[in-house]
Amino acid sequence: MTHVTQISAQVSASAKRLLDEYSAVSGIKKSRIVEDALWFYVRARRELPESAIVPARLVVSARGATAVEQSLAQPPQATPALVRLMRTLESPDEE
Repeated sequence: MTHVTQISAQVSASAKRLLDEYSAVSGIKKSRIVEDALWFYVRARRELPESAIVPARLVVSARGATAVEQSLAQPPQATPALVRLMRTLESPDEE
């Protein structure tokens, strides 16, 4: 058996709720979810360029929020390149 150690971290109430809910639904122990998430996060930070990392939280100005809201309400037309790309991807049903 591998050596294990206990860690402690303070997280937001919403993060704790998300962990609790996912653990209950999936049947995966919380410690496993946290360990896997930590490994994925650290590996991504080591292996991917900084420009490829999308922050978990984005802070936008009121003007930026309005622009996002408008884009969601009236999405722009897909470019031909995007349409070609999306046609090359497998649908979730085919996996």
